[in-house]
Amino acid sequence: MTSAQLAPAGSAEVVWQDRDKKHKGWTVHLHVGEEVIKYPHPDSDRDTGDAELVSLAVADARDDGYELNPAAVKVTR
Repeated sequence: MTSAQLAPAGSAEVVWQDRDKKHKGWTVHLHVGEEVIKYPHPDSDRDTGDAELVSLAVADARDDGYELNPAAVKVTR
């Protein structure tokens, strides 16, 4: 898909989840209009750098057909 074919995504937040062993790891919350799409990344370490986490969010969005501006990604540790 080219960027001309991608639908715009509003923003994303990458959040560390550690409530329990089953849901431990980074999760990308992609905001598209009123919808929030979640992408888990349990294999990413807690100390993963912000630039890599932003790249994960942009890649997740692109894989689902959305274009996400890296500047619209917030990392919450």
